[in-house]
Amino acid sequence: MSSSAAIATATSRATQYTVLNASLEKLQKNLEQLEQNVEVTVIHTEWTKRLLTIHSSLLMASAKVLDETSSSQEQEGEYHDD
Repeated sequence: MSSSAAIATATSRATQYTVLNASLEKLQKNLEQLEQNVEVTVIHTEWTKRLLTIHSSLLMASAKVLDETSSSQEQEGEYHDD
């Protein structure tokens, strides 16, 4: 192998290693961002569960109140079914 071919091969490898290093750094940053996104998603999931529980409770309570209100209006003769 001639010295110019050896230099070209070394330069080619150095360029490949530089590109590989840049790609690995980008991958590492993306993985860190993914980890942060997963942590935020876990927190949002917990809050969403709490909100769904509150929402369900409000719907059940309102259904009970509306049912009691319509029952009392029927008993008093105030209920009109149009």
